[in-house]
Amino acid sequence: MTERPIGGRYIKERTIAGGGMGTIWLALDEQLQRRVALKLLASHRVSSPAARQRFAQEAKAVARVHNPHVVQIHDYGIDGDMPYLVMELLEGEDLEALLERRQRLAPAAVVPLLNQVAKALTAAHAAGVIHRDLKPANLFLARIDGEEVIKVLDFGLALLDTGTDTPPDTHELAGTPRYMSPEQMRGQLALSPRSDLWSLGVVLYRLLTGQFPFPADALDTLRTGGSASLTPPSSVVPELGAETDAFFARALAAEPSNRFTSARELASAFSALVISGKPTRPAKILVVDDEPDMALVMQQRFRKQIQDSIYSFIFAANGEEALEKLRQHPDTDVVLSDLNMPKMDGLTFLGRVGEVHPLVKVIIVSAYSDMSNIRTAMNRGAFDFLVKPLNFQDLKTTLEKTLKHVSEMRRMLRSTEENDLLRMFVHGGVVERVLSAVRAPLGVTGERVEGTVAFVDMKDFAPIIRSEQPEAAIQRLNANFEVIVPELTSRGGMVDKFIGDAVMAVFRGPGHLGRALDACLSARQQLRAMAFRGGDKSPYAHGVCIGLDSGELLSGSIGARALGRLDYTVLGDVVNTAAWLASVAGKDQILVREEVGTRLDANFECLALGVRQVTGPGTPVPLYEVVGRREQGINPADSTASAAEPRPSVDAPLMAASGAAPNKEA
Repeated sequence: MTERPIGGRYIKERTIAGGGMGTIWLALDEQLQRRVALKLLASHRVSSPAARQRFAQEAKAVARVHNPHVVQIHDYGIDGDMPYLVMELLEGEDLEALLERRQRLAPAAVVPLLNQVAKALTAAHAAGVIHRDLKPANLFLARIDGEEVIKVLDFGLALLDTGTDTPPDTHELAGTPRYMSPEQMRGQLALSPRSDLWSLGVVLYRLLTGQFPFPADALDTLRTGGSASLTPPSSVVPELGAETDAFFARALAAEPSNRFTSARELASAFSALVISGKPTRPAKILVVDDEPDMALVMQQRFRKQIQDSIYSFIFAANGEEALEKLRQHPDTDVVLSDLNMPKMDGLTFLGRVGEVHPLVKVIIVSAYSDMSNIRTAMNRGAFDFLVKPLNFQDLKTTLEKTLKHVSEMRRMLRSTEENDLLRMFVHGGVVERVLSAVRAPLGVTGERVEGTVAFVDMKDFAPIIRSEQPEAAIQRLNANFEVIVPELTSRGGMVDKFIGDAVMAVFRGPGHLGRALDACLSARQQLRAMAFRGGDKSPYAHGVCIGLDSGELLSGSIGARALGRLDYTVLGDVVNTAAWLASVAGKDQILVREEVGTRLDANFECLALGVRQVTGPGTPVPLYEVVGRREQGINPADSTASAAEPRPSVDAPLMAASGAAPNKEA
């Protein structure tokens, strides 16, 4: 007899994990015909209101966090009296299982894992979610689309920021003791994200050393506010060095304010530590062959290269072992692999190697040299094919050629990553001007141009900087810039710079003034609509203060070329006036000088505001407020107006379209 589907659609197939809180099943979603992970509350806890609330809390916590490194929830409901949770089904293993097999990991192998966990925690903390149970068993190394991706699991103990104050006498001891921060061990509910950072520090310590940073008998000392002696990681693994000891002294400081401020800062500090500690190393070559004397032969043939630290060899007896070696040695450059091996042959290994190490190059070395094997190997990504018995001079030449290719490929990849990073900071329109600037004699260029400068400033953002956590404040600010900047650039504006909580944009070319105003009006409209949908706590509720001015600008590269620091920008009264106008504008006001306002009167609705005194000595300035664009379109006689089609009123409403182990128990 077929068991009744849970929630009317999920058919249980087999259990894949379990614990005191519940059981996780591999299940079939009948409606979508896909396999999922189905989590059911333990039967003996179904009658507990606290357990049911905690189960629902997990669904809410994960639903808040939108990040590819957090396990995704598909559905939540109650079947009869049984709460259930439906999650994505993951294939792979958790870091606890990985540690059981490997004891500890190399720092270079830990860096990408830590960076992914940090991204998940950054998103969670920004959403007001404190995990409270970070540990290797809740960090899952999933295989997704040929890549290994970390997923943070089990938000069953998570704290959610509900916007209400936690009563000072409310305590709850929840978590895994060896990973709990001192304040969490005291049962505090008013935890900050730095509590999770402590747990992450313990996880990182275990990954690097295979041990815990504090002995078990020190937990009571930490809980009561005492000082426990951290075991320096370099005393466990000497090659980690004193710098790593200093890193963990901060990561695991008993006082939260002495720890890293964010998961991103912790991960960046560790990455910098690993990179700075890397010596010039020999090329690392993995030899995969089941012949018992292969290691001896390679060491003899390349004795001089090994002595001179040109080559370093590691060995594996089959493809399965080789994949594990690549995980242990992510800095491997080249693989020499046989074809005919037990457990996993060379062709199967070729198909899997990209999952673990996409940059490594594989040279097949085999006595099976028929064209079918060669074609199959090359089609699966082999870089070259050598035939046994080996001509070692040929092997030496092939290795040199392959290593040169790997080095060039990595250099190009670094350049691509650097270029992609720079594109985030430099507008594409600047690049062409900068190129001409640096090619000119002494790199000094300057020109007078006509243009419009717009300053878009966040209203009353300074209190947010003082009151919110750094990650949350930056995320709130950037959420607004994500709306504002596309409106500026889509109308030909060039983002010149971000100045605190303001953005400065420059518009040049035909219709620059009209395009600049259209961009500012549209950005204001978008922010208003998003604030209306999100309510008072929306990051868009601040509003913006906008100032524009138009006229002659001095454009050029400024800075200290000898020190390698130049900036391409615009200067002049127009810039200063636009900045001042933004500073005196009220919430959602767009201010211009009277001279600019009168030029726009045929196309934009403007209100005269009277005279305002410019900061410092100077002539009082009559101001206009730009309310919106008029319905009738553009006056052809106004050469500064936008050449675009008439746009709807800015006051019009904005309509917006709106394999097999998933989770483990605490």
